[in-house]
Amino acid sequence: MTRNFKRLAFFCLLLLTGCEKYYLSLRQMPIDVSYLASSHVNTPDPRRLDPPRGQKIVLQWAVPPELLEKKPQIVFHMIYKNHTEKTVVYPIESRLGYEVYSLLDKDYDETGGLLTYKADIITSDHQIYREWKHQLWVNLITLEENSENK
Repeated sequence: MTRNFKRLAFFCLLLLTGCEKYYLSLRQMPIDVSYLASSHVNTPDPRRLDPPRGQKIVLQWAVPPELLEKKPQIVFHMIYKNHTEKTVVYPIESRLGYEVYSLLDKDYDETGGLLTYKADIITSDHQIYREWKHQLWVNLITLEENSENK
């Protein structure tokens, strides 16, 4: 009996300490014909002839209530495969929530898709509360050509 109790107590301790209470999480989803529900249930769908293509990033967060007083926002930095950059800012107005960034069809074709990205939860006094980086994230180095040297 005590052996089972020790195992149960260890498992509960492991379970309770394994999750962080407050977090910022990003998840990438490819968008193609398999994204359509009709492709899974084999129903007629005219969109299957020209399916959407691209990527979606789901940004999910949980913050403490006292942080909301500091007007936090998520600053989402992206570098596309064509080496252009974009930054999107999402205000955080609730303790728990999510936003979805979609890069689809024409925009996806023009940029080639996302190469890497990162997100920060930043307060109004410019303090970083949480940070999440894609494993390939580096700041993009751009070399400007001087028009006089051409």
